[in-house]
Amino acid sequence: MNSNLTTPEGPRSAGPLRVLIADDEPPLRVMLQSGLRAAGYAPVLAHNGREAMAQADQDIFCALIDWQMPGADGFEVLRFLKAKRPELPVIMMSARGHIPEAVRAVQAGALEFIPKPLDLPRLLALMQSLPRKDPALAVKPALPSPVPAPEFPATFLGDSPAARQLRENIRKVAQLNVPILLTGESGVGKGLVARLIHEQSARARRPFVVTSCPALSPELFESELFGHERGAFSGAVQRRLGRFEAADGGTLFLDEISQLPLPLQPKLLNVLQDRIYQRVGSSTSLTTDIRLITATNEDLEEKVARQGFRLDLLFRINVIDLNIPPLRERRPDISPLAESVLAQWAVSQGGASLALTDASRALLEAYSWPGNVRELQNVLLRAAAFCERDHLEPEDFPEKLHPTKPGDHLAEPQVGGLSADKVDEISLRQTLALCGGNKSATAKKLGLTEKTVYNRMDRYGLR
Repeated sequence: MNSNLTTPEGPRSAGPLRVLIADDEPPLRVMLQSGLRAAGYAPVLAHNGREAMAQADQDIFCALIDWQMPGADGFEVLRFLKAKRPELPVIMMSARGHIPEAVRAVQAGALEFIPKPLDLPRLLALMQSLPRKDPALAVKPALPSPVPAPEFPATFLGDSPAARQLRENIRKVAQLNVPILLTGESGVGKGLVARLIHEQSARARRPFVVTSCPALSPELFESELFGHERGAFSGAVQRRLGRFEAADGGTLFLDEISQLPLPLQPKLLNVLQDRIYQRVGSSTSLTTDIRLITATNEDLEEKVARQGFRLDLLFRINVIDLNIPPLRERRPDISPLAESVLAQWAVSQGGASLALTDASRALLEAYSWPGNVRELQNVLLRAAAFCERDHLEPEDFPEKLHPTKPGDHLAEPQVGGLSADKVDEISLRQTLALCGGNKSATAKKLGLTEKTVYNRMDRYGLR
């Protein structure tokens, strides 16, 4: 845990700020409870909508409400809370993440609408930016303190060649004050890498602010990024800092940049070029000093070709492209990652860490993990939540991890005595030779994007 972490208390509060968590999924409630406690908050749990509404009389600092719950859905709870306590910040959560739902929630008074699976660092950054119970803060909220590092894990774990190379690349690029684009599949840890770059940079003592681009609705885009003045629009009851202002002097991490709607991209580009912006409802120009890190699981060059992303914005954000390999390409790292997740779980629960049997390790290492590290974390947390022993057996894990017949998964990493990586390298070498070194033709024959071909050539030392 970050040793610099301080308990988020209001100036007149007698203890940690109380945060209402309303969700009918036990693993998510447990995960949020552990993460918020580690960050210094006091979680208050509700298992359904009715329980959430019953908690409104308590001194709640902020509410995290699931969109779909039994008893009363999230929208009903939102309306109830805003009617009873209009000033209460309410953050809506949903596995669906549809824009119409997000707009409806924000119009009803929600502070933000965030998709599942939740990005805990982003959620904590948002909560850190909320004003405390001090009238002076209603005029100009203080800049948020850097949020604590993700609990699972504290660094990019593993001793595979890919993990070692990535840690070295993080160390190098952290010293460069230039925009960085993180690429890789969903769940590989792009948010973690962004934070590690920030923590190893000269900006480490300044804020690290996380923003998910899909959660930025067109109607609220400028307000979210640039802030607004009191009375700028209906519902703007006080001045609010935007993400650029909150991150001033530090790092702004824009996750899933490929999902930023095309009409909004010029507005972002203008600020990145000129470093000048205005709060909504203000005529005063503000300057920004941020280090920009963006992330995507899509091929932005292909999206530019389909006219779904601006080429000039791509040039602006892609000064350095850092690719994060999927978990299936660094299988030796799976067990250390799993042990770290279980150790952090034990700390958050105040108990002993669950051990992994050899059979459990083999099962985890054989699975392909299409959801990567995020999927591994979710599987382990769910298994730990329901385990009544001091160790995890294969039967504690979901059916999808188990081979359909003996040896199915175990055969996956090896082909004819060669590792999957070696087979992939041989295939790439032979196809490149067949295509006379033409990268585009090689990509088509292998069913890959051209960018993936270049990334794999770098990995295997073919460039």
